[in-house]
Amino acid sequence: MASLSQKTGNLGERLAAHLLRRGSYKVNYQRIQSYASMSAHDAVEDLFNPRDLLHPDGPINWVNDEPVFDPTDIRGGAFNEGDLIIPLGQIRNAHIKWRIYESMNDESIRWKITHMLSANFVVFENLLRNYPYWRLLYYAAFDSLKSLAYKITLDNNMLLYLNNHQNLKNSPNENYAREFLELFTIMKGEVIETGNYTNYTEADISAAARVLTGFRQHNDGYIDEDTGFMRGYAQFSQHDVGDKQFSSAFGDTLIYGAADAEDMYRELQDFVDMVFDQEETAKAFVRKMYRFFVSERSSQEIEDDIITPLAADLLANDYEIVPVLKKLLKSEHFFDEDDSDATNEIIGGKIKSPYELYFTTAMACELDPHYNEDLELLYKSYATATITQHLDEAGLGSRGPDSVEGFPGRNDAPGYSKYWYTPNFLYVRSTYGLSFKRGRVRNTNTVFPYKADMVAWVENNVDTTGGSGTPLAPEGAADGKLIVESMLMTFLPEIPVGSRYDYFENRLFGDLSPINWYFSWLEYLNTGDDANIRPKIEDLFDAITSSLEYQTF
Repeated sequence: MASLSQKTGNLGERLAAHLLRRGSYKVNYQRIQSYASMSAHDAVEDLFNPRDLLHPDGPINWVNDEPVFDPTDIRGGAFNEGDLIIPLGQIRNAHIKWRIYESMNDESIRWKITHMLSANFVVFENLLRNYPYWRLLYYAAFDSLKSLAYKITLDNNMLLYLNNHQNLKNSPNENYAREFLELFTIMKGEVIETGNYTNYTEADISAAARVLTGFRQHNDGYIDEDTGFMRGYAQFSQHDVGDKQFSSAFGDTLIYGAADAEDMYRELQDFVDMVFDQEETAKAFVRKMYRFFVSERSSQEIEDDIITPLAADLLANDYEIVPVLKKLLKSEHFFDEDDSDATNEIIGGKIKSPYELYFTTAMACELDPHYNEDLELLYKSYATATITQHLDEAGLGSRGPDSVEGFPGRNDAPGYSKYWYTPNFLYVRSTYGLSFKRGRVRNTNTVFPYKADMVAWVENNVDTTGGSGTPLAPEGAADGKLIVESMLMTFLPEIPVGSRYDYFENRLFGDLSPINWYFSWLEYLNTGDDANIRPKIEDLFDAITSSLEYQTF
């Protein structure tokens, strides 16, 4: 029986690493050790402790060798104001690099939730400056899904992307209304008959489109009071003022037409409330949470024991994300401890998206290109290495998915994350470690912002005893087996056993014995010459980062 009962006892390294990989992009040896001594309750509470943004003023555009923050909302092209000219491509790259850097350095779960929300309320950047869109999702990550559904409807990017800015009383456009029901909220149920999808009907889509008439994109003067960002506005002259009748799927609800522009917001809220009052809406969101954070597998047991009770909690909490997600991540089920086999279903059961692969590799290697001190590096350099050759070419277009359905690796059943590991992406994914080791992108000369020093990694994380012990009782990094186990624990979801463990151990030792390694490390400590140990440590690193196991989390 799948159980939402809270896991008891301390996590230990294995489960601490699992929680961090699923709940954060910043996973390294020291964080794993810190969480290992915590209970599930305390560790999850720490994950939900909000951290400050590193660059709270947002993306920085590099102009005339000076950093310039561009606070404007979308304008659809290059920024040109007086002597300040910022090309559109530079604006896009600054937005992308800002959220990449913020995501990978955030010790909380907030950016993970933000990316989950982006997979639900999908926008493709195209010609848009969608920094306000991402800030809205970031704000909503610790807020209410129902509130987000209301706010995203007025988001300038969404208004343009799904054409609701063209939804006018005399020429209705049903595009956004259809996606709001079919993809963003309640989702389709079983098709009962033509035009009847159990959870809503074609007539409901038409009624919803009428509610949504007259909301237009705007660049100035309309500010969301909660987020402080610009939003669209209500143009009453283009709004259908008639009452809107919904089907029995929504309890035959009648939403009264607005009396003026201000009342259009009330009408929109009535519509959102109606959709979110449905149990199926709550279940749809919980299924997405479960798939993103826990497992892509589905069964009647999961539906009955996990989805249904959490959906009830979500409804009871007015769609607040945090309490429901906390309960899920603290549960025995999340740690696969609710049955007789704690190793067969969840830990290592998902394939890393390009985000997980890129961000967690950089963080696990404990690399810092000093972006905080050198903003030019962050916002002017490395665009090709980071955006194009490690995200776009790995299947996660940094500007967004090609369609409103979202990235197949997140939203396409039944394969889901298996999509990330297809022949088109194998070479890019299997050579990630090479890029980090060389400080150059794979087999090219493209400068990469990181260069791993795994000898330093071993010194920082394994060689902490202050001595080497003896040949028969080695201490710290003089114990080669400890290096192997520490690196495997940090970089792989599970430490392999049997011949598979031997494979990784042999990459460090080669033809040498553990005692030979002891003397090689002792020589390094005495002389500082790493000629004998560096190739072996890097060989182990290569083996780990090119392994099949490294693709999973």
